[in-house]
Amino acid sequence: MKRFAVLVLALVAFACSSHRVAARVPAPGNPDFAAASRSTRKLLDALVAADTRNPPGNEARAVAIGAQRLEKAGIPFEITEFAPGRQNLVARLRGDGSAEPVLLLAHIDVVGAQGQGWSVPPHQVTETGGYLYGRGVVDDLGMAAVELEVLLLLQKARIPLARDVILAWTGDEESGGAGLEWLLENDPDSVRAGVALNEGGGLVLDDDGRPARLELQTAEKTYQDFTLTTYGPTGHSSVPLGDNAIYRISRALTRVGRHRFPARVLPVTRANFAARARLEKGPLAEAMGALAAAGKELPYDALTAADRDPLLSANLRTTCVATEIRGGTRANALPAEVSATLNCRLLPGETAAEIENQLVRVVNDPEVEFEASEDFGSAPASPLDGPGPTAIAAALEEMFPGTPVVPFMSRGATDSRFLRSRGIPAYGIDPIALTEEDRRRAHGIDERIPADGLEPAVEFLYRVIVHLAAKP
Repeated sequence: MKRFAVLVLALVAFACSSHRVAARVPAPGNPDFAAASRSTRKLLDALVAADTRNPPGNEARAVAIGAQRLEKAGIPFEITEFAPGRQNLVARLRGDGSAEPVLLLAHIDVVGAQGQGWSVPPHQVTETGGYLYGRGVVDDLGMAAVELEVLLLLQKARIPLARDVILAWTGDEESGGAGLEWLLENDPDSVRAGVALNEGGGLVLDDDGRPARLELQTAEKTYQDFTLTTYGPTGHSSVPLGDNAIYRISRALTRVGRHRFPARVLPVTRANFAARARLEKGPLAEAMGALAAAGKELPYDALTAADRDPLLSANLRTTCVATEIRGGTRANALPAEVSATLNCRLLPGETAAEIENQLVRVVNDPEVEFEASEDFGSAPASPLDGPGPTAIAAALEEMFPGTPVVPFMSRGATDSRFLRSRGIPAYGIDPIALTEEDRRRAHGIDERIPADGLEPAVEFLYRVIVHLAAKP
């Protein structure tokens, strides 16, 4: 525990927002970040308009846009197809090989906006009220555009590199990650790296647009679905029967809904709570501090307080929630079969088999069948220290000191799990600063980013890569 407390204190504070003004150390190569932000905006406009909603994906449309820019800059790249109309784009700036490569990863598919009541066209960037609206500007086309622009800046500045800098735009992250999986299985050397930067974390702005903290994603929960199925006798609804399949599935779901999985304070959660306890106020701050300092036995009062907050509770436990139910054929007929989906998010280190066994015990009904979905993939956490976190802290200390870096575990899954499972430390750090409200708009209505957020995002990521990859 002491190691993590020291680590949190050692992580340098930073900020990345045009809302604050401070003297900055000149960036190596003296890049024109204002011009780069305008170029990034044009690229983002094109990527959003490409409409790579998944399904079907159509990532080849975005790949063509990126390839055109890379070709014009003279940066070598390779396009691979992992399904019809679905492509990955991988580019590389060469270093001298004295250190392992750094990988900049972003996915270029987006979730659909069908059935959502957007105030603007979702597949067109619209600037209004100081924001850029469009599907994917947060998840993950904004990061893809910033990463490519940083590669172009590094090429133009001709900074000597110790590490290769790899850019990978991949497809299908929103439906399982088939794009990156294809690369890892068929061309692993193209993305093999000593450290990777991906989505999943980022700078959190307060309601006034000032940096509150940087959440550095070092771990994530594992996605797992279970289908519960029950059967019952059929017949006319005028003669109700006791063994009704709908009632049986309802009883099972009620038991699951009341169940709480055991709480665990993982190293990343301990570091997160220790840092946030110094930032927050009131009972929650006290609870986080107590849980961060606790040993194997967690203090009851602190755990109870944390469980009252759904976000904190989800950081401490595996969760399972009913999300779909199917059954019945007519209003006047008894159902022969009813099924429900449980969507579970497993803490690192827990397996689908272990959770299924717990669920079977909780439901306690042999007439309810369980079926686990295909393995989604899991991985251990990335180290809380090392070249990646050090470079991030150093780059942001140069820009805007004062905002703490907070280790963070994602409750959702990203493609980083594939890298971590292969021994590549991956860190979630979206360079575009957002408020909590704007982060929650990802996948939802009126997804948006601050219109003035692209320039500091490009500068921040550029500085991080210089610290990581440039020769001493």
